Amino acid sequence: MPIRSDDRLLLLAIPAPQELAALARVLLRGTLVVIGSPEEIAAAQPSLTEFDNVMFLEGTPAAIPWRGPGFTKILVPHHLERLLPHIADELQRVLAPGGEIVRTALAV
Repeated sequence: MPIRSDDRLLLLAIPAPQELAALARVLLRGTLVVIGSPEEIAAAQPSLTEFDNVMFLEGTPAAIPWRGPGFTKILVPHHLERLLPHIADELQRVLAPGGEIVRTALAV
C-alpha cells in the first residue's frame, strides 16, 4: 500500500509515535487524521507537535467525527479487522471517491 505525499489518511487507531511520525513525514502535501480516546490522544499528541499535517480527533471507528467523504485512504489495523462488516457504511461515508480501505500492521 504505497502512501502518496498528497494522500488524506485516516487512521482508525493510534499507532506508536514513531509510526505516526513516519507517516507524517511521507505526507508532505497531505493530511493525517487519527481517531482515538481522549487518553490515547493525550499520550500521542506531545510527540507530534512538530507536524502541521497531523490532526487528532476523539472518536471511534463506528462514529467517525468527520463530515462527508474526504479521505483517500483509511488504514484499519489488524486488531480492528473483525469490525469491518459493522463499520463498513461509516468508512464509506468518509472515504473519497476512488479512495481505498487498507488493512495494515501498524503497531497500535
